[in-house]
Amino acid sequence: MQVKETVLQNKEEYISFLSRLVQTDTQVIGHGVLGGNEQAGQAIIKEKLEQLGFQIDEFLVDDEKIKKYPGANLGHSNEGRPNVVGTLKGTGGGRSLILNGHVDTMPFGDRSKWADDPFSGAVKGNVLYGLGSTDMKGSLAAMMMAAQVIHTLGIRLKGDLIIQSVVDEEGGGNGTLACVERGYTADAAIVGEPTQLHIQPAHMGFLFHEITVEGKSLHSSQLWEGVNAIDKAIKIYQSLKELEHRWLMTERHPLLPGPTINLGEIKGGIAGSVVPGSCTLKTCLHYQPNPRESYAATRERIHGDVLAAIDSVVKGDEWLQAHPPQVTVYQEGFPFETPLTHPFIQEIRQVLGGILQQDVVIEGMPAGCDARLLAGFANIPTIILGCGDPRQCHCIDESVPIDQFLTLIEVYASFIISWCGIDS
Repeated sequence: MQVKETVLQNKEEYISFLSRLVQTDTQVIGHGVLGGNEQAGQAIIKEKLEQLGFQIDEFLVDDEKIKKYPGANLGHSNEGRPNVVGTLKGTGGGRSLILNGHVDTMPFGDRSKWADDPFSGAVKGNVLYGLGSTDMKGSLAAMMMAAQVIHTLGIRLKGDLIIQSVVDEEGGGNGTLACVERGYTADAAIVGEPTQLHIQPAHMGFLFHEITVEGKSLHSSQLWEGVNAIDKAIKIYQSLKELEHRWLMTERHPLLPGPTINLGEIKGGIAGSVVPGSCTLKTCLHYQPNPRESYAATRERIHGDVLAAIDSVVKGDEWLQAHPPQVTVYQEGFPFETPLTHPFIQEIRQVLGGILQQDVVIEGMPAGCDARLLAGFANIPTIILGCGDPRQCHCIDESVPIDQFLTLIEVYASFIISWCGIDS
């Protein structure tokens, strides 16, 4: 098959498509809670999929349907924010594949700090600039253009090819969760988050905790009569850091770093002259998958460790025994892992290595993404593979290397042909 030649012959068209997608505002508002501007981008995706002969399914996220899934982020404004899923039906006898990418971006922030307009889509040398170019319109466009390569070559696939352009990923993954709930499944799935063309068959899980500690407020000149809620909260935080240290010594994974707990927000007190009567900590905990237990069991064990660390402080403090801290999980996502021995990983590794003509890097993602939803709730063998440097995500002057983008088109197209099979 002349995949490489087709990519080279049509590269200007492919770059133009990516530029058009970057030039389209698809920002989420308030992490999706207040809505998002994805619809204009989805119109571009839908138009292209229709041109390539895909059957289109366009639908909104429905809280009533996704609320049964742990970690669903309910209460977001979903109107005018459709998922677009295209299915290219195979002739039969092949394996099916999902390519999943999110069209939404985070806001661009302070426009004055950008060298060019955030929606410029400008090409300078080997780099295309603009909001979402790496996270993750580069990979999403590569999925579409890989399908166009197959269309251009007149290839008929045996297995079904499903391309999911989802909304609200930056708000926690409701778009992909809605696809899972709608019944989409396949023999394998690729999520196109930026990996610099590295294969990532695992990522961390995450738990966001809010811990509220009660104190006794009064004038600081009689502080011995009060109870400083910030002091109590700091003791709890120190206990959590001791737990983190213990995890770093005992929790091991060949592809992922050790578990961490980040104190990202602390609020307490009203003035320097007042003993604080309350203090709230907000933390983000990242933890690894464990192949010896289910994702849900790992989550419960890790959450139990956090509660035990807090309880160890409570048991040694008379005030906290009488006024126990309030602990809630306000956002979460399971980890995921596809075994390295799975035939899916072996095949994508072979295809990628043949194109790159070098050893393929296999690593874990230290954050989390929609891969967890496809793997954990739809039970689909899943990897993360995309173009762009993840350090470009959510940053000023975001950009993606054009050569990586074009290589990814070749990788996706070649793997689709290999995995789904060709009807001769």
